[in-house]
Amino acid sequence: MKKTIAGIAALTIALSAFAGCKDRKNDKSTGGASEAVTTAAQQDTTVEKTTAQDTTAAEKTTASSDDPSASAEGYEKVLREFIDAYNNEDYKKTFELTMPDGAEKVMKLLASSETMQNEYGGISDEEMIKESQESLFLGKKDGTLVPGEIKKTEPLTEEETFELRSEIAMITLCLDYIDSHGGAEDVDAEAMLNEIMDYDLEAAAAEVELDKSYYITFGLENEKWDWSGDGNAIVYRVRGGSWKISANDLIGTLSGGKDKRLNTAADSLYKAANTVLIELDEEGHIKNDSDEFIVSSDSSKDFNVPADFDADLFRSRIKNYCDYEGDWFVKMQGAYALETAVFDSEKPHNVGTYPPSDYVDFAYEGMSYDEIYNKACEDIG
Repeated sequence: MKKTIAGIAALTIALSAFAGCKDRKNDKSTGGASEAVTTAAQQDTTVEKTTAQDTTAAEKTTASSDDPSASAEGYEKVLREFIDAYNNEDYKKTFELTMPDGAEKVMKLLASSETMQNEYGGISDEEMIKESQESLFLGKKDGTLVPGEIKKTEPLTEEETFELRSEIAMITLCLDYIDSHGGAEDVDAEAMLNEIMDYDLEAAAAEVELDKSYYITFGLENEKWDWSGDGNAIVYRVRGGSWKISANDLIGTLSGGKDKRLNTAADSLYKAANTVLIELDEEGHIKNDSDEFIVSSDSSKDFNVPADFDADLFRSRIKNYCDYEGDWFVKMQGAYALETAVFDSEKPHNVGTYPPSDYVDFAYEGMSYDEIYNKACEDIG
């Protein structure tokens, strides 16, 4: 059961990656640079992984040798369809446009699984699709976005291509499993997830048949909030299927000029915290799943931590998945992270939160790190 839950968590992270949970913006962007929250050591590791897959990767993608203009009509269409779906908060459509073809079959299988029905109180595939897209609409402003012309089209770098393949791999593994077992109606979701969790995901990423992938820059405006500038997105095709869009950089642009680095760091911390909590739960370290509590980078700010929860072990494990070196805290309950906040005294906009501070359910907009921490403690009681 634990392995199945871990599989669901891993797949959920893979799905959410397409919906704006991670910032892929780099020097290509003309819409406001965002610093990468990675260390040199991590970059070296990524390059090493990418290099190890170079031969296979070259065989699996033709993006670098294609003429982007020959495909512009296809990916311009998916861009405009996506922005229209975003304006209308059409979760099903954004899911269709951001996920590899066939991903809805995976969601139906997950929703029907015994684990989802028993452990999570039952959930429909439509509810799962909506939840996978919710991060896309965090902090969404009023008004209609209007896309302009595509200004620049560039092939992805080897590192970016490997990262995109890694996000796609978990889904394509599920689809391959479904096909090899005669279709979704003959597949046991628990068995599928248990088998996939034993796969080498790096090797699976190298095997993803990524036909074409481009980083595009395009005009974007919203007259209601008197804003115009450049949007950014990655468009791609897998296995000869339809064009898809990865919306990470587009959502970054929609944030309206905030320092996104810290929100990105808070998002990375949130994902890292959930990964560590899954590990600790599987190892039997989590006994109390009812009380909310806070663990901080500064142990003096730990709050309401259960006596049987090892906060020092949590802090140590976090470093395996998140390299943020500033102050931070995680609000959690049992084996689930609820909120995160990070602080950097050297930044003019020096607080980042996940969910973002202007999300409708959070009242952290304009608050300092200490004020956010104090409010989180007050909410716990």
